[in-house]
Amino acid sequence: MTTRTAMPSGSDGGDCSLSDGPRRSARRAPGTALVATVALLAAAVLSSHDSEPSPATQAPPSGQLRVLTWNICGEAGGRRGTTGYCPYRNDPAAKVQEIVKAMAEHQADAVALQEICGGAPGSHASMLTTALGPRWSVRAAAGSRPDGTSACRGGLKGRLGVAVAVRGKITSSTTSESLPASPRTNKDSKPLLCVTVAKWSYGLCTIHILPGADPRVPSQVRQVAGDVLKTGRPVVLAGDFNRNSRAAELAPLDRDFTECRRWGDGTPAAPTFHRWDISTGRHVFHTLDHVYVHTAGGFPARFASCGVDHERMDTTRNTTDAPPPSGQSDHAPVHVVVRGR
Repeated sequence: MTTRTAMPSGSDGGDCSLSDGPRRSARRAPGTALVATVALLAAAVLSSHDSEPSPATQAPPSGQLRVLTWNICGEAGGRRGTTGYCPYRNDPAAKVQEIVKAMAEHQADAVALQEICGGAPGSHASMLTTALGPRWSVRAAAGSRPDGTSACRGGLKGRLGVAVAVRGKITSSTTSESLPASPRTNKDSKPLLCVTVAKWSYGLCTIHILPGADPRVPSQVRQVAGDVLKTGRPVVLAGDFNRNSRAAELAPLDRDFTECRRWGDGTPAAPTFHRWDISTGRHVFHTLDHVYVHTAGGFPARFASCGVDHERMDTTRNTTDAPPPSGQSDHAPVHVVVRGR
């Protein structure tokens, strides 16, 4: 997970104090009453499309595609005050509640999720499928840890990996391994999950790039870029890249893709990740979560907007005497609007 490994020196980012980070208002901790609350939130997500004759096969409205990506920190453990801590990790219902609520607030047509449990009843992906209902399609792909295990731990259901949910009917989905076969120093796996949707020109892919100075990162990024280019169609690639924008390791994406960098506040980048440096007692921010577009056949690549939902990123200090977390993950959701469909 992103919080567990220091950023490589070539990642073109830096630490900053809390005063340099995103401004946020206080918000209450999420509840756990999923059934009634999520049903209402799911209805809100769908309400803007109720007039459509066949919502499951309709293209996004007004020639725009609204995409959300979020590393929900759904499986990592750790106690408050330890390096491995992640907020609300033991309340998967609350995580799903916030995913659906974020989708409603940003009127998302699609969401890409990382560090999510899927593939079993009671998993994040399973609960999300139920919450969103028949107008949405959900797919999940499991990866594995360095020891080869993938089961979500600590009482959570399913297997750890990535997932996507789209408003419409998924007509095809592919899962490919993004890590190079050599050097193979352990048994970890990082899947690239891609889907196509009925009547959408864009496909959607999601990935979780390795953190830190792992020597396999350049090969992994090249593999991801190559696999997306092979589709031969316009694709939105969203995920946790564990690198700040324009990091050297992301060069293959910067060369062949367009990244959404025009943030709502006018800055060239905005923090999407926060950690508390226990050794120095400082807040650290990075921009690790990105959305790219690849176009094919002259299809125009135009982002109408990009934004970061800082309200859902925990920015409290990670100490034993800290107040309750101010967000549901150490990452913030990134939301973009792509012109064209």
